[in-house]
Amino acid sequence: MEKFNASLPLDKRMWAEDIKGSQAYAKALAKADILTQDEANTIVVGLDKVASEWTAGEFVVKPGDEDIHTANERRLTELVGAVGGKLHTGRSRNDQVATDTRLWLYAQLLEIRASLQELIAVATNRAEAEADVLMPGFTHLQQAQTVRWGHWLMSHAAGWQRDDMRVRDLLPRVATLPLGSGALAGNPFLVDRQFLAQELGMIGGVCPNSMDAVSDRDFVAESLFFASLHLVHLSRWAEDLIIYSSGLFGFVQCSDAYATGSSLMPQKKNPDALELIRWASPGIVIASAQAAYPRNMLDVVTIWLVQFQATSADCVWLYTISDMLLWCMPTCHGIRRRFAEVLIDCMADID
Repeated sequence: MEKFNASLPLDKRMWAEDIKGSQAYAKALAKADILTQDEANTIVVGLDKVASEWTAGEFVVKPGDEDIHTANERRLTELVGAVGGKLHTGRSRNDQVATDTRLWLYAQLLEIRASLQELIAVATNRAEAEADVLMPGFTHLQQAQTVRWGHWLMSHAAGWQRDDMRVRDLLPRVATLPLGSGALAGNPFLVDRQFLAQELGMIGGVCPNSMDAVSDRDFVAESLFFASLHLVHLSRWAEDLIIYSSGLFGFVQCSDAYATGSSLMPQKKNPDALELIRWASPGIVIASAQAAYPRNMLDVVTIWLVQFQATSADCVWLYTISDMLLWCMPTCHGIRRRFAEVLIDCMADID
């Protein structure tokens, strides 16, 4: 049963958020006169030591460490003694799970948004610098009308900009505080939740209803939707460049850093990085649940952690894509040659 319940292999990535939330809660307990200031300080310092062990890769997982919350609290008690057990006063794992999840996801989305804005800036700068480069535009993959290389670049940047607006609107709903909701009926010790929200940087304030706070996973579904749609936009961009870099088109040339050769055909330059980006679009699975907190809400966290691995990798992809876009050069002679062929074809049709 312990193995069946265990989620530590996945949720241990939230160790920093769990410690951050626990330190804030210890301060709130002292503010409510549940802990003395010395006790709160002892807990905060003890949690710093636990964090140092995680950072150094020295944290030792023991039998009974079901998840990151029980693991950190167990180690804290080993370091500071019985006072560590007081940290759990008035706090349930239900509101603790929800708090850690929101803190971790909020930090991930901020990092992704910074990389996304960098990608938009790279595309905009390239479009402006190469405004004079012309190319055929396509519908149904057939030559249609003349467009600028920059126009094509900005067609993708427009979708990325919508992604940026989408994540901007999402952030306050992710950064809403459930801590202090207890198991489902609130905290009986008058813990100052506004203080906790400020301490943890929860820009969305506090969750207004304790039963909803411990069961709400809307923000997970919204984040997965953002990630899925954003990756669809990246996939479209990659697909275009795969086609445009092929020998049949010859519009662009991928940097050697993001392409591979062939073991049999040395003349080939395969756009492997673009093909991997084209493939990456995660699914989304969120099961319904009754009000308050059933056990499977912890499993939901495990499921979305697996699904959100793609979005965590998004930061790496966005950095790679930004760099790739910097070094993916339009082959002007190739574009002009193909454009001339299109004009010749069009003239032949007229004749």
